[in-house]
Amino acid sequence: MDLSEHSMERPFQTEPQDLSPRPSPHVMTISISKSPSPPLLGTDVGIGSPESYRSLSPSAGPIRKGMPGLSCLVCGDTSSGKHYGILACNGCSGFFKRSVRRKLIYRCQAGTGMCNVDKAHRNQCQACRLKKCITLGMNKDVIVSSAVQNERQPRNTAQVREDQIERELEHPMSVNSATVSATHPAFSPGATHRFMASLMTAETNAKLEPDDTGLDENIDVTSVEQERPRPHTAVYPEPIMFPAGQETIYECSARLLFMAVKWSKNLPSFSNLPFRDQVILLEEAWSELFLLCAIQWSMPMEACPLFILPEHAHTGQTGKVSPYSDMRILQEVMNRFKAICVDPAEFACLKAIVLFKPETRGLKDPQQVENLQDQAQVMLGQHIRAQHPTRPFRFGRLLLTLPALRYIPFDRIERLFFGRTIGNMPMEKLLCDMFKS
Repeated sequence: MDLSEHSMERPFQTEPQDLSPRPSPHVMTISISKSPSPPLLGTDVGIGSPESYRSLSPSAGPIRKGMPGLSCLVCGDTSSGKHYGILACNGCSGFFKRSVRRKLIYRCQAGTGMCNVDKAHRNQCQACRLKKCITLGMNKDVIVSSAVQNERQPRNTAQVREDQIERELEHPMSVNSATVSATHPAFSPGATHRFMASLMTAETNAKLEPDDTGLDENIDVTSVEQERPRPHTAVYPEPIMFPAGQETIYECSARLLFMAVKWSKNLPSFSNLPFRDQVILLEEAWSELFLLCAIQWSMPMEACPLFILPEHAHTGQTGKVSPYSDMRILQEVMNRFKAICVDPAEFACLKAIVLFKPETRGLKDPQQVENLQDQAQVMLGQHIRAQHPTRPFRFGRLLLTLPALRYIPFDRIERLFFGRTIGNMPMEKLLCDMFKS
C-alpha cells in the first residue's frame, strides 16, 4: 500500500501584505481594511456577540516581511504574525474578525462540514473556514465591537510585536518550561506549525460522515441564544447522538475505531514511517485511540446495554461476577477528561502522543517515532500556553490522564465493544482491513 499519497503538507505561499508604517521607529501596524460582509448562506453556524475588546498584543517593534517559518495555520498562506491567538494571514484574521463582530451565520455549501480550507479554496465555504479558525485556536473573546473606537478610526489595525514572535520561534518552550533548541530539525518553527496543522487536518478528514452517525453536519459553533462559554472553556462540536440500542452501540464502536485508524493514515508523519512500524504502532495504540475518540465524541458509557449483558460479566478473585466494573472504570476515565474540558486541538495532540510510542518493541526507526512524540508534546504545550496562559498546570494534568486509558486491558476492550462485530476475527486482521480500506 502506498501511504505517501496521504501527505497533507503544503508548500508556503506568499502574497503582498498591506503594511502601513506608523511614525514610531519601533512599531509597525498591520492594517486590515474593512471589506464587504460575506453573504449569509443560512442559519446553521453562528457567532455570538462578545463583550470586551483587547488588543492582539502590545506593540514593540516592526515585523520584517517574509520572515521564514511564519505560515497561516488556517489556510497555509504567508502569516503576518499572531492574530487572536494563532499565526494567521491578514485574510483569515480579517474574515474571523468580521464574522465575530457582525455575528454572521454560514452554512456549509457541501453539506458535510468538512470542506478543504487552503489558500486556493478558503473563500469557497465560509462555514468550514470559520469552524477551522475556531478549532485551531482563534479566540473570539479578544474581539468585541467598539463603536466609539471604530467611529474614530476608519481602518482597524492589529499591532504585532516582532521580538515576541522571534522569541517564540527560537524558543517555543521558553515560558516556564524547558527550552527546545531551534537547531533541532524536528522542532524548527516551520516543522512544528506544519505538524499541528497536519494533526488538525487529519482530525477534520477523519470525522464520521453525518449519514453514519446522525451528527448534524452544520455544527453550531456558538450562538446568541446559547450560554456564553466560561473563560478558558473550549468550543466543542456537538456530541454524536448514540441511540441506546445494543446493535447500534456495536456499530458506532466500529465506526469510532475506523475513525481512529483513518486519522492515523491521514497523518503525513505517520505515513512516512516504514510500513512495518505503522502496523506495529497501530496494533499497540488502537485501544487508546478508540477510547479517546469515544470520549471526544461523548459516547455514553452508562447508556450502553452491552455492559450489562451476561456474556460480558467476568469473575474476579473472589469468584463473584462483576458485570459493572468495566463500565464504572470507563465512566471514571471519561469523567476525568470531561472535568478538564479537553478541546479538539488537545485531543489531536494526545492521540499523537499515544500513537507514537518509541518504546514499542520491533520498531525499525524508534528515533523518528520518539521525535514525533516529542513534537506532539511541544505542540500541546504551545497550544496550552496560548489558550490557557493562567493555567500552567493544564499540560501536566492532561499527560497524567493518558495512563488511565490502559486501566482496562485491550483484550477486554475488544470483547466489550467489538465481540459481536468481529466474532473470532483477530483484532490485528480487523485493523489491517481498516488500514487498507
